[in-house]
Amino acid sequence: MHTDVRVRFAPSPTGLLHIGGLRTALYNYLFAKHHKGSFVLRIEDTDRARYVEEAETDILESLAWAGMHPDEGPAIMSQAPRVSDAEATGGEPKKVSRVEYESGDNNATHSPTGSYGPYHQSERKERYLDYAKQLLDQGHAYYAFDTVDEIEDMRKRLQTPDNPTPKYDPVTRSGMRNSLTLPEEEVRQLLEQGVEYVIRLKVPADETVRFEDMIRGSVAFDTSGLDDQVLVKADGMPTYHLANVVDDHEMAITHVIRGEEWLSSAPKHILLYQYLDWQPPVMAHLPLIMSPSGGKLSKRKAEKEGIPVNVKDYRQLHYERDAVINFLALLGWSPGEDRETMTLEQMEEEFSLDRVGKSGAIFDYDKLTWFNEHYMRQRPDEELARELSVMILEEGFMPQLTNSQKAMVHDLQFMSGMVGLLKERVSRLPEILEAGSFFFNRPETYDAKAVKKGWKENTPEMVKTYHDRIWDLESDAFKADKLKQILTEVIEEQGVGFGKLMMPLRIAVTGTGSGPDLFGTMELLGREEITARLKTAIENIA
Repeated sequence: MHTDVRVRFAPSPTGLLHIGGLRTALYNYLFAKHHKGSFVLRIEDTDRARYVEEAETDILESLAWAGMHPDEGPAIMSQAPRVSDAEATGGEPKKVSRVEYESGDNNATHSPTGSYGPYHQSERKERYLDYAKQLLDQGHAYYAFDTVDEIEDMRKRLQTPDNPTPKYDPVTRSGMRNSLTLPEEEVRQLLEQGVEYVIRLKVPADETVRFEDMIRGSVAFDTSGLDDQVLVKADGMPTYHLANVVDDHEMAITHVIRGEEWLSSAPKHILLYQYLDWQPPVMAHLPLIMSPSGGKLSKRKAEKEGIPVNVKDYRQLHYERDAVINFLALLGWSPGEDRETMTLEQMEEEFSLDRVGKSGAIFDYDKLTWFNEHYMRQRPDEELARELSVMILEEGFMPQLTNSQKAMVHDLQFMSGMVGLLKERVSRLPEILEAGSFFFNRPETYDAKAVKKGWKENTPEMVKTYHDRIWDLESDAFKADKLKQILTEVIEEQGVGFGKLMMPLRIAVTGTGSGPDLFGTMELLGREEITARLKTAIENIA
């Protein structure tokens, strides 16, 4: 079985890819790779009324960003600019894809194909209609000519406290306008006249549908709780239920791994497999992703709690890809030990559905932040510096740059030094630009609390002494160790504590009373810039 494993990720392009959708894709991907199988991407775009054109591009780019390249499916190509080595050091820019940047893959264009296509459901309409006709001929489906108003009247008429929303089901269908209640001749005439209709599944009354779920074990549904699902809509397009069953069969899908919200639809799908005389795939319904405050992590709840809900949000906020993937993998699955940080390759080796839990997994945003800090700090300073340059030069994180600021951004050595000083102090890469704004801009104001605490009557004299000592240094001697040594000499001469000069110097250099290593910061900014800042502080701080 394992050598023939085929799974699919089948999103609907009705909006941006939800972070929960990426987890579903990840579990499918890991299962396929663990069993040396195939990971298929299928675009379920039959709901044309809700179709969003840019949504499909977002799905493709999100998967590419996550490093989950399908073995079969539509072509994937994500072109977004980044800064090349040449540009980062002042040369001409070279545009390459963000996929290449994030994955380190120099061949960033992935165009998977397969013998089971097309992989857009909108291109497979005739296949679904053929099977709908087969179900009609076998008596497992029927035409329904009811208008929206007629269905609404039925629901109002049959509504009771015990049944507040009556369904179109084996009980109510006997009182509706369909091919089960109308004379055969009338049905024929209605079809010839082009009267609008839908095709519904004829759910059997008072039966039990059972199947084995890889996560939940034996699952059973009473058909009395099912509605006669619409299989083909009035516009001639299939619903998800028919199209998904047909495609999974024709694409030889062996395992359907999807969210718990689809569990209630599973018995309808099992019935379709039975009626079409097909072997159903093995099913596994993943636990819900829960909000920290309880309940499913809906868009509304996520926004209320400050949690980004779409994958695009994480990309735009520059979360570390490995952090997001690692976090999502553990959102319902456990490798069976205390280890938390894992590469995608390690997950592929160890992933199994028998370690996926049944109960909902809470989206712990603080834990994601911890993962992001870990993976960001593991990356080389130079690599982070290049990405930071992209954010500044291409994405507008620092608008209206002066020529001198542009020169700093193009200086890879300077940017790498700034990253090295600040990356232990932030949770996401863009935060370096805020935490390190003083690298690009001389302080124009000074933090009042820091000044009150650290700038005393004799401070200007001490700062002036320090200024004069470091001004005499040669540029190649302007190093952190030497700068610290000189500070030690000055405070010993003055007979004061280390903080009496350290704090004023920090205020003068950064405008605040806290920040990264002061002497490393001074070395990076250089003698001319530091002495100018000290002189300005002496003149302006009362």
